[in-house]
Amino acid sequence: MSFFRLIRLPNLLIVALVQCLLYFRLLLPAFQQNDIAPRLNTTEFICLVLATVFTTACGYILNDLYDGEMDMLNRKDKVVINVAISAQIGTWLYAIFGFAGLMLSLYLAFRIGQIYMASLYLLSFALLFFYTVSLKKLPLAGNLLVAFFCLGVAALVWLAEAPGWWELKTKAPQSALVLQSIFNWYFSFAFFSTFFREIVKDLEDKEGDAAEACRTYPIVAGEKAAKWLATAIAVLLIGLLLWQYLSQAPGFNQGFYLGAMIGVVLPLAYSIQLLQKAHKASDYHRISLLAKMVMLAGILLLFFVNNVK
Repeated sequence: MSFFRLIRLPNLLIVALVQCLLYFRLLLPAFQQNDIAPRLNTTEFICLVLATVFTTACGYILNDLYDGEMDMLNRKDKVVINVAISAQIGTWLYAIFGFAGLMLSLYLAFRIGQIYMASLYLLSFALLFFYTVSLKKLPLAGNLLVAFFCLGVAALVWLAEAPGWWELKTKAPQSALVLQSIFNWYFSFAFFSTFFREIVKDLEDKEGDAAEACRTYPIVAGEKAAKWLATAIAVLLIGLLLWQYLSQAPGFNQGFYLGAMIGVVLPLAYSIQLLQKAHKASDYHRISLLAKMVMLAGILLLFFVNNVK
């Protein structure tokens, strides 16, 4: 159980779910309808998912190895390293997951003839290290990087199958436009919903972070400014959905918008209300949980898009 807490198993399952939905729910049906062979076969796609999951797990383990003291202040009940699992075992797990992720990414890159895919995973390892040791302690830098990582989970699937999309653009331009519209929406949603939650988490951890001399945005700019930034991001997310609806963006049906209203707009509106009254860590923890629900709802909305035209 402690091992699953260390690697954040629910989060890893969500990472896998995102990539599976984008591949099997969106890309493959469009390719099959237009007689386009996907670049990845099933085995290669599994390699991509596992490489992403192992890399993500590395980030979580490294974070716990470096932030033990800070986590004891912010969330003592969730600390694993040096409580349930020793730092030495944690280091070995980090090495094992890192090696497995690297080998899978190299295998995948050579199998599909896109060597840059391996470099993306190598870059991810490097950025995760810099995030853990320094960027997360700086105002907004770490928050933005985590948001880009969440966007990157989806972007890896898009990049791997980019040749198929270009072929689709030639054979069926409307289908290619619909796919691009849906992916663009999810890229934006993943980035801004994650950014919103990151700011809220920094507000939740403000006291512990200050004790460890971190310079997160709430510490540098103040609690009020951070609350307004989180509010602005939430409003932007709601505005994005409203713009899609009014502009009749291709690929989105009434079921999608109904789900978005229930799973995204209403929780975000409630979060905005709670933000104005929040002062304690427990207040921000409640909003952080709401933000996580919104992120999951956005993923599930991929079931309600029309990708084939």
